[in-house]
Amino acid sequence: MLSKQSEDFLTKLRVELQFRGKKSNDIEEIEDELRDHLEIAEQNEDDVSHIIDTPIKVYADQFAKNMPFFNHISKYITYFIVFMIVVFTLPDFFAPTYTLTVSYILNVIFIFFITIVVGLYLMREIILKFGDNKITYILSALCGIFIFGLMVLSHYLAQHFPIYDIVTLNQSQSVIFGSLLFIIIALLCFLLKQKIFIVVLFIVCLPNIVALIFSDNGSNSQYIMISLTLLIVFNIGFTVFIFYQIYKDKKLEKQDSKQTGS
Repeated sequence: MLSKQSEDFLTKLRVELQFRGKKSNDIEEIEDELRDHLEIAEQNEDDVSHIIDTPIKVYADQFAKNMPFFNHISKYITYFIVFMIVVFTLPDFFAPTYTLTVSYILNVIFIFFITIVVGLYLMREIILKFGDNKITYILSALCGIFIFGLMVLSHYLAQHFPIYDIVTLNQSQSVIFGSLLFIIIALLCFLLKQKIFIVVLFIVCLPNIVALIFSDNGSNSQYIMISLTLLIVFNIGFTVFIFYQIYKDKKLEKQDSKQTGS
C-alpha cells in the first residue's frame, strides 16, 4: 500500500501526461512501473523523496518526448464541446422561429474558449496543486458550475443582443431542420456508443417540443427559461454522477491494491 504522498504524485503525473495528450496505454505502463518501484522502496523503508518531490512537469518531460500525441481524453473533450454547443443550440429550433445571428456565432466561439482554454487549464492546475483530495473535487465542482454559469449567461446575451440577423426560419422550417439535426446527432451518438447523450438531448428539447404542441401563444422567454432550468438540473446531476464514478473507481483501485499487496 503506497503512502498518501506517493499516491498524490502518481495522480498528478497521470493528469499531467493526459493533458499533454499522451496515449492511455503508455501512461498506464509508466504508472504501473513507477508504482511497483515506489511500493518496493517504501516496504524497504527507502527514501523516495528524490522521486515524489520532483516537480511534476520536470518528471513528465522524461516520458513525453517518446510518446505519441493521442489519448482518450482528447476524444472525450471533443465529444463534450460538440455536445455542449448542440445542447445550447438544438432546443432553439423547436420554437416559433429560429434566427441565426452574429451573437450566436460568437456564443459558439465563447463556449469553445471557456470549456477548452479556461476549463481545462483550471482543472489541470487544481489537480496538480492539490492531488487526490476532497478540496480537488470541491474546487473542480465549483469551477464546473462557474463555467456553466458563464455559458448560460453567454447564451442569454446571444438571445437578447443578436447584433445582426443572418437568416431567419419560420416555425415549419425551424422544426423540420431541428428534427433532422436531432436525428443526425442521435445516429452519431449511437455509432459512437454515447447513448446517454441522446437521452439528454431529448430531455433538453422536450420542454420546447411540448410547448409547440400544446401552446399556440408560447413565448420565446418561456421556452428559454424552461430549457435553462432543465440544463442547470442536468449539470448538477451530471456533476454528482461523475464525482460518484470517480469516487467508486478510486475505491475499487484501493481494494485491488490491497488484494495485490496481500
